[in-house]
Order: sequence, then structure tokens, then C-alpha cells
Amino acid sequence: QNHHPRRMENLGPNLDPEEAAEALRRAQGKLAAGDLDGAKRFAEKSERMNPTNAAQALLKSLDDLIEFRPGTKWAKAVERILEASDHYAVLGLTPEAVSADPSAPKQKYKRLALEVHPDKNKAGGAEAAFKKLNEAHETLSDSKKRREYDGGGGGRADEGGGGGGW
Repeated sequence: QNHHPRRMENLGPNLDPEEAAEALRRAQGKLAAGDLDGAKRFAEKSERMNPTNAAQALLKSLDDLIEFRPGTKWAKAVERILEASDHYAVLGLTPEAVSADPSAPKQKYKRLALEVHPDKNKAGGAEAAFKKLNEAHETLSDSKKRREYDGGGGGRADEGGGGGGW
């Protein structure tokens, strides 16, 4: 039986605290340099060699950073809301859709709130996106507030109505 010596670390912890500490230092260096994937590889190596609370904590942080980094579905959900031009765009609705189905803002809000709630979404801007989502929901779910937002007579602000928008 031929075992490659470098493959031994994959067979279980070898409990080498010095080598594990070095791998953890390299993971932290990679993280500081912005290399999340490299940092995760070294943190996993450290954890395999000598499981520690520090390595476990770093792995948890890296998992969150990787999951919520720019370009992921979580970050895109936040970005879409923050870039929305008005309350209708925040909820992905049209004034006609809300007129036809007054429950539409609540339904869209429930789905989007799950995506951008700061307790679930750690992407940058999630808190601001959630506040903007709440404001859009509160305005468009209430017929009086919606009329005021639309400019009083049903016309939107960008149609000369005088309300709404950011």
C-alpha cells in the first residue's frame, strides 16, 4: 500500500498545533488581502490539523462573507431594492397591478422581506434595503397613502402628480 505523505492530513486530525497555527495565520493573511477562497482553504487545513475555536470562528465568518459577497443572490436582492427608483419598483410592481390586486404589495413584501431581512441577509446595505422595502410596503398597502404617493388623483409623481419617488 502506497500512501502519499501529503495526503495523510485528509485522514483525520494530526494534532500539530504549530502547523495548524501557521495555517490559521495564513488564512487570516489571505482574508486581510481579500482572498476569501484562499482564506477558507487555509482555515479548513488548520481545522483539520488541530480543531480550535479560533479556526471554527474564522470558518463561520468566511462562510458568511462568501455567501453574502457582491454578486451573490443575497447581494443582488439588496442592490435591486436600493437602486429602485420608486416604491413600485422596490416591490417589483406596477401601479396597474396594485390597482387590480390591492393585496399584491403585501404578497411581494413577504417574499422580499425574507430575502433582505438583516437577520438573514448579511450583505452590505441589507438594513437600508429592508427599511426601503418597509416604506414601500406601508405606502402601497394603504389606499390613502398610495393615493397621496401617486399624486392625489391617481397620477404618479413622474407624471406631474407631485407625490412619491425618492
